[in-house]
Amino acid sequence: MMEDDPDLPPTDLALHDLARRSHSFARLDNLLFSFLVINLLLKGRKRWLMRCEGKIPDDGLPVQFIREFINALAGLDSNNQIAVVHDKRTNKFYVKRIVGAGEREGRVVSALVSELHMGLCHGIGRSGNLIERQPKALGSSMFGNLANSLALDAIRHIGIRKVTAALVVPMCTGMTLALCLGSWRRWKPNAKYVVFLRVDQKSGFKAIFFPGLEPIVVDNIFDGDSLVTDVKTLRDILKERSEEILAVLSTTSCFAPRAPDNLHAIGDLCREFGVRHLVNNAYGLQSHRCRSLIAEATTSIYTQFFELAGMAGKIDAFVQSLDKNFLVPVGGSIVASFDKLILDGVAEFYPGRASIVPSRDLTITLLELGKNGLYKLYDMQAQHYLVLRSKMAAFAESIKQRLLDVPANTISLAMTLNGFKPAEQALFGSMLFARGVTGARTICMGNKKKINGFEFNNYGSHSSVNRDGYVNVACAIGKFKNILSIT
Repeated sequence: MMEDDPDLPPTDLALHDLARRSHSFARLDNLLFSFLVINLLLKGRKRWLMRCEGKIPDDGLPVQFIREFINALAGLDSNNQIAVVHDKRTNKFYVKRIVGAGEREGRVVSALVSELHMGLCHGIGRSGNLIERQPKALGSSMFGNLANSLALDAIRHIGIRKVTAALVVPMCTGMTLALCLGSWRRWKPNAKYVVFLRVDQKSGFKAIFFPGLEPIVVDNIFDGDSLVTDVKTLRDILKERSEEILAVLSTTSCFAPRAPDNLHAIGDLCREFGVRHLVNNAYGLQSHRCRSLIAEATTSIYTQFFELAGMAGKIDAFVQSLDKNFLVPVGGSIVASFDKLILDGVAEFYPGRASIVPSRDLTITLLELGKNGLYKLYDMQAQHYLVLRSKMAAFAESIKQRLLDVPANTISLAMTLNGFKPAEQALFGSMLFARGVTGARTICMGNKKKINGFEFNNYGSHSSVNRDGYVNVACAIGKFKNILSIT
């Protein structure tokens, strides 16, 4: 039996009792939420029932509960000076204060920094694997795994139900796209190109260069006001150069008048020609349309047939930002897949230890919101988009302009600036900023932009074809009705 330290408080004794009943990391993960209940019962608190599989509670939990939960997990990390040790000679467990003899022991000199991180100073993963457990950071490892489970549950809850794995990565969207592409190079070592379906946002394009790959840029084509995927040109490129191409990088969430890419058609071509399909879903989780495109691209009869035959699905991975979709500070993203082995490869490709901060922030947010709170945020976005669209259409008509009709884009809106000279269009954007409107973008035709040696005509418009200038605004989660009025 484990020898208890009489000086330990009841909370820590509960932790050690849990460790005594659990001789493996896996068992500890399974008992994580059981421990929470034990910990709170010892303090006479109300029992908050949470399912043990790492699910988000239906209703949000009190902040004090979440704080106690994090403090308890932090107490399992070696830097917080408590360890449960197994004496193999006597087959006994006992509690002892530990001495860190390594170069990285979770030491933090600033009390304020330690407080900001709530004692979780070890990070997650081990050198070379984002999901591998760190023996001296048991609490942080459990926390990281919990964040991945909650991320997966969130994605399933909002409609992408067939996704099988999710990984919280402590890097923003562009770097996580690069991580995916880099991990896939081993799968097709002779391939050096990625087909980039043009979207005039730098992060996705630069993500191709980071792992040493080169882009093949495919321009969009017009369908009414919308810019859509040029499926024919994509087919021709894949048919001619499939052996040289590693992946196709498509996009869902984007600035109007670009519409989300045709994921279903792209997936069919990727499977036909043996290339990977990576989706930049940066802020697409908040859009019902983007979520539906991802879900539908993996649920057709044909896809199910190929799955039964053991072939890859139509989307190998899709990446989304934490700050844009869950209203947490910038610094993290989620990569999700319908094939767990693909995601394991991405996790193993990550070099070094990783920050726990994005995982911590996401976990706190999801526990505080609950499933109902999360869904309410997304539902409000859909309602507010309709309000903003109506107000902008009326405003455009009042100044003899019009709102571009891009029905597939349910986040971004574009209003024409016909008759304005380019300098006047740029001034319009400056005037908005000076009046406290941030995030609006004015797009002028004729702008040229060179990125890593590739030149884009009319940069910002997603197309080389000239058209009238316009102004972009977005209606994302966190924007509330009282700030939607245009004055």
